[in-house]
Amino acid sequence: MKTAKPLENALVVRQAAKLPDGVGVVMLDCFDYDAFKRTPSGLEYEGELYGRTGWNSDKHIVYYRTDAKPAFGLDR
Repeated sequence: MKTAKPLENALVVRQAAKLPDGVGVVMLDCFDYDAFKRTPSGLEYEGELYGRTGWNSDKHIVYYRTDAKPAFGLDR
């Protein structure tokens, strides 16, 4: 019998690409503004960090780019 293991915090990538200047872009589906607000500010995809850069409400896509690095807060 084969088993499946759930992945916590997993997201489905709609499309990933490299721009001519080498910047990585990842796109996720996002159906409304409330869903956009719940998307993470940054993500890691194939070992690279991507920062959220925008949302196209007509196409229902959230965009992330490698040249928009997310920042991390420090616990004090």
